[in-house]
Amino acid sequence: GTPSFFGDDVVFICNDWMVGLVPLIMTSHYRRFGCYANARTIFDIHNMGYWGGFPPCDPSDLGLPDGAYFDYLNHDRQIKLLKGGIELADRVVTVSPSYRDEILSPEGGWGLQDACRRRFPHLDGVLNGIDIDEWNPKTDHFLSAKFQGFDNFFSPEDRSGKLSCKLHLQSAFHLQEDKNVPVIAFIGRLAFQKGIDIIESIFGWLMNGDAAGVTGYVQVIMMGTGDERYARFLRDAENNHKGRVASYVGFTPEMEHKILAGADILVMPSRYEPCGLPQLYAQRYGTVPVVHATGGLKDSVEQYDPFQDSGTGWKFDTADGEGLKYGLWNALNTYKHHRESWDRLVERCMNQDFSWERSAKRYIEICKWAKIDPPFHQPIPF
Repeated sequence: GTPSFFGDDVVFICNDWMVGLVPLIMTSHYRRFGCYANARTIFDIHNMGYWGGFPPCDPSDLGLPDGAYFDYLNHDRQIKLLKGGIELADRVVTVSPSYRDEILSPEGGWGLQDACRRRFPHLDGVLNGIDIDEWNPKTDHFLSAKFQGFDNFFSPEDRSGKLSCKLHLQSAFHLQEDKNVPVIAFIGRLAFQKGIDIIESIFGWLMNGDAAGVTGYVQVIMMGTGDERYARFLRDAENNHKGRVASYVGFTPEMEHKILAGADILVMPSRYEPCGLPQLYAQRYGTVPVVHATGGLKDSVEQYDPFQDSGTGWKFDTADGEGLKYGLWNALNTYKHHRESWDRLVERCMNQDFSWERSAKRYIEICKWAKIDPPFHQPIPF
C-alpha cells in the first residue's frame, strides 16, 4: 500500500478505553508485517472505573486469525479494552501523578491493578492542562456585558470584577444579594464517585450555624446531572433553604463559567478523581478549592498553611463528613475572620500555571522515552 504521509516515525497517543484496541492492532496487524516498525503507542488512562467491558467474542472477530495477543484483552470473563491498552502499549500514562500510584492498588485498580503493576517501569502520570484562553477571567465572554449586563472581567491585580460576578450570580439564582456572604459551589456529575452524598450528610451542620459564627451564614450553589437520588437532594436543599441555596439539575457551559467566577469556595469531595478539571478552572478564577486528597485533586491543590502564608486551598484525607467539615470549616473561618490571608490565598490561586504548556513538555519527554526503547511487544512470528 501507499506509505503513510509521516512515514513510520510516529507516536500514537491513545486516550482511554475507546481506543484500547489501537496498541493491539499496531502489534498484531502492523508490526508482524514489518510495517510501522519505528512507530510507538502511548496509552492514556483517564478513569480505571470505566474499562470498556464487552462479552467474549471470537479472536477472528477482531481480525486475529491465530488468536495472537487475544488473551491480553480477557479479564473476569469479559473483554476489557482498557486492559488491552495497558498491556500492549509501549508506554502508559495516567492523567495525574498521584493517580498513577493509586491504580497500582486494589482500591484504585478496579481489578486491573496487576496489569498496571506489570507496566510499572513504563508508567507515568502527567496532570492534565486546561485551555487558558477559554478559562481566562480577563477575557471570558461569559463575564462580558452580553451575559452579565456589565463587563465583569477581573485579574489577579484587580479583583473587583469578581465581586460583580458574585452579585450577578446571586441575582441569576434568586439568592439574597449580599457581597459579604461566602458562596460555596459544587459542580459535577451526580454520581457516587463525586461524593455528593457526603455534602448531603453535613448539610444541616453547614446551614444551621455554630457558636464560633463560622457556618450558617453561607450560600450554596450546586449544579450537575446524573443519579435521580442526588438530583432530589439538590431540589430539596433549595426548597428548604430558599434564598440561601440554589440548585441547577442540568449543565451548561455558561452556568459553569458564571458559577466558578462568582463563587468563593469550590467543594470537590470526590471518592476518587483521576484528574478533575473544576478545581483547575476555579483557581484560575480566584475560587478556593476544598477537596479530598486523591488523584489529580491532591496534585493540583497545595494545602493552605497560615503560618507560612502558603498554599492554594484545603485538602482532607478521608472522603467522609468529618473530612469535608474540616476543610469547609477552615476555609469559612479564614474567609470570615482572616480576610487579608484570604485575599492573598485567592491571589496565589489565580497565579497558578495549569496551562497545557507545562503538561506538553512532559508528554514530549515521554514520547522521546518511547522512541528510545524498542517496542514493548516484539511481534510473535507466524
